[in-house]
Amino acid sequence: MAESKPSPAPPGGSGTNEAQQKRKNVGTACSACKTRKLKCSGTSPCSNCIKNNVECTFDASADKRRRGALKRKVNQLEEKEDLLIQLVSTLRESGTQRTIQLLNLIRSNASLAEIQLYIDTQLKSELEQTPELIEVCNEIQRFEQMGSRSRRRILDAQRASVEPLFRVPAAPWTTVTEDDDHVSHLISLWFTWVHPFYNWIDRDLFLRDMQSGSLDSKFCSPFLVNAILADACAYANCLESDASSRDAAAQGARFYNEAKRLLDKEEGRISLATAQGLGVLWICASMTRKDRHGWIHQSQLAYAVQELFPSITAPKNADGEALDLARAANVTVWGLFNIAMTHAVSSKKAPLIKPPRKLCLPPITHDPDADLWVPYPTESEKLQAHTLCTFRALCSLNEIAYDITYPHFQGEVTSSEKEKTNELQRRLREWQSDLPPCLKERDAIEVPHVLCLHMYQHTLIITVYELLCKSERNGHSDQRLFHMMPETHQEACLSSARSISQLMRLHRSAWGVERMPQGTSQPINTALLVLLERLDVPENRDAFINLSIAAKAASRRWSWSKAALDRIRTRAIIHGLHLPTETDSLFADFGKQPKNEPSDESAFTMAETIETSDGEGSDL
Repeated sequence: MAESKPSPAPPGGSGTNEAQQKRKNVGTACSACKTRKLKCSGTSPCSNCIKNNVECTFDASADKRRRGALKRKVNQLEEKEDLLIQLVSTLRESGTQRTIQLLNLIRSNASLAEIQLYIDTQLKSELEQTPELIEVCNEIQRFEQMGSRSRRRILDAQRASVEPLFRVPAAPWTTVTEDDDHVSHLISLWFTWVHPFYNWIDRDLFLRDMQSGSLDSKFCSPFLVNAILADACAYANCLESDASSRDAAAQGARFYNEAKRLLDKEEGRISLATAQGLGVLWICASMTRKDRHGWIHQSQLAYAVQELFPSITAPKNADGEALDLARAANVTVWGLFNIAMTHAVSSKKAPLIKPPRKLCLPPITHDPDADLWVPYPTESEKLQAHTLCTFRALCSLNEIAYDITYPHFQGEVTSSEKEKTNELQRRLREWQSDLPPCLKERDAIEVPHVLCLHMYQHTLIITVYELLCKSERNGHSDQRLFHMMPETHQEACLSSARSISQLMRLHRSAWGVERMPQGTSQPINTALLVLLERLDVPENRDAFINLSIAAKAASRRWSWSKAALDRIRTRAIIHGLHLPTETDSLFADFGKQPKNEPSDESAFTMAETIETSDGEGSDL
């Protein structure tokens, strides 16, 4: 048998040369070669670009190889670490007042882009004298130029590192997304930061029915789910990323529009889930300053509550499902009253939902295994939530709020100021003394919604003193209504404002300001407006600075909070009040000239103006 021989090499080369000249695979082609669909040499510049005399650019993020991706991630983390070290060094070494302003901006969870903008626009003179700040600017700019897709992958990895508290499917509840993980993430956020304070939805029954995927469920509906998802999007974004904030707002708008479409399809039919969803939609519209929608949802909600009353009494020999429905409807009516009353205190208008005093409040139980709270999406130990304790306390407090404020809102005040003040003090003292230990003892307060409850109590105290003063002036407010109050009432308001600041400080030390209950926005704004009148007192000034940091963080999530912060700055300009220099960075991105506003605004007519402004052009 003849021995086989290798084929001869083609003319002009040898087998060895062929192996040496064989083109190596490259991870990614340059932009020009991709466009023209040419084989790229992988060098920079590549041979094709040299030959054609064109610019050669490579997109490193397009390289999908594992080694390249890991290398880029390491480089990005190193860049962030370098930025952190240099920023800390600058804060440590500089003794200027601007350093405090920059630090307060960072404390408010400002994004890198916002820090960069503040340094560029407000610290130009310091930049010339401080080389360290110049380097910090350069590092921030380099990180921002990494590309939104790279940052998104990092943020997605952070979210994926924490398992959602509740696993629920996207279908058949929403058509906005098919991502079960993302829907589970949003539902977990909402039941962590929104639900525990107002608590008008039976969480366990809702989750059970949502997990079942049955559209015939009594405790879940597509309308309710989309309303919750729309509201939860405010918590979904990472405050350090402007791109994340824009994406969250855009998706929130899609969920909101889907919820409105589904509500229209119900054509006035009211179920438990519909009433609950209207409560969510009302809050969402208010916080995003969709005020025309908000007033519509408020009227719809008042009607829905009346329609729910027949469901509250279970028939004799009712089965478990009927008993669950009666119990859930009872909690829903009380919870919706709480929403209406807190909104009324903020807007200074009589609530459309009256206290359902004929209905019994659910009994207080402490289940150490079922009633737990964790600051999702942060990994932390589980804490006792005290959800039912908070709910009963808020219901009782809002009954007091209704009795005291309703005559003022309706213009029916007849008794003397002293009698009204004594009644207020007596009932609030009783409310405070009747609180269970888990809500009363400061060392026992471990969860944000309990702090929010006490903030709301102090907001009510401030509100009533203002209303009493206004009623003594026959309903006519003044440019500086605070200064028309008796000195003892002024000090009571200032004391409550400082207490709100101290409660917010506890929140900040435990969980930061990146996420907080929606219910904290109103107390923060009310306290800031009171403290603004007496910033000459050091303890008031410190409280104002602390609350401004929290208000700035809230303003990045809700347009209502942003408008409130802007109007505080405007009020200071109009009345010649000097804000603490430590807060300059927190108000820096607002306009320099005050907008036209009523001259008779008190802390509360200002809140009303914010509530009723036309916010149809807001992001969400």
